Amino acid sequence: MTEGPPYASYAASVNDDDDNPIPELSTFLGCLERIRAGEGADGQPWPDASLPAGRRVALSRVERAAVGMLTVAEMLHAADRCRSMATPDRYLDDGVVEGLFFACRGLAELVCRDIRPE
Repeated sequence: MTEGPPYASYAASVNDDDDNPIPELSTFLGCLERIRAGEGADGQPWPDASLPAGRRVALSRVERAAVGMLTVAEMLHAADRCRSMATPDRYLDDGVVEGLFFACRGLAELVCRDIRPE
């Protein structure tokens, strides 16, 4: 049996009780509010309560951006592998690949900006 990756996005738990969902997660706006309030990639607030609230929010954003960057990097890797092994009509066009690079760069800039203490 293989274990999932250790980063937080894969460690998020799912509520199995569909009849009684967590109230703030049962609506789109509730989910959006929690994300904006600084939850991490696992859907939970930053675990280190000894940090100031602003720092916890910044670290949650860094974690979400890092997980996003990992996802974009995996997509770029798959696109490159497909480009080298498939016919041109089967791989992503250059505009899509360039967009993925810009997304990765933007996420990296967020990580670099928010990782440093203020």
